[in-house]
Amino acid sequence: MPENLGINKKIPIILVLLISSGLWFYSAFAQDVNSNSGLEESKFAVKINEFDKLLDIGIAAPLTALSLTGATFLTRISKNNNDDPTYAHLMEHTKKNLIKAFVIFLACTIVIFIFDFIELLLPAPLLIVEILDLAITYSLLFMGFAYLAVAAHKMYLTQAR
Repeated sequence: MPENLGINKKIPIILVLLISSGLWFYSAFAQDVNSNSGLEESKFAVKINEFDKLLDIGIAAPLTALSLTGATFLTRISKNNNDDPTYAHLMEHTKKNLIKAFVIFLACTIVIFIFDFIELLLPAPLLIVEILDLAITYSLLFMGFAYLAVAAHKMYLTQAR
């Protein structure tokens, strides 16, 4: 019976890896199809397309996992009975910031997937769609980075005590 319990814990991990790798391949396919449309583009449109290719699911998905792993780790280690209220307060804020970063990176991953799907459906690339894609995904990415930075700072403060 305990052997079966170990297998049941590994199944969700394998499913997450399969889904994320499938999304990564789909994103790469969608960007490849969109870049080979054969239409002449302005220099601005080419630059926008290059920035669009920099941020894909292969970057956003690991950041999502990193944030979730950090929040889970802090939840497990903060269960020890530390009587210092400042320490407990900092740990709570650190967990909240990591969870916020997780949600934002997850939203970024979903938005990237949606915009890649929209770009795949369009017969010719539209500049406005690519600009919206860049504005939304990069703003979500940098907002997630900000929450990670705040969480790292608060974690540093907890270790300094």
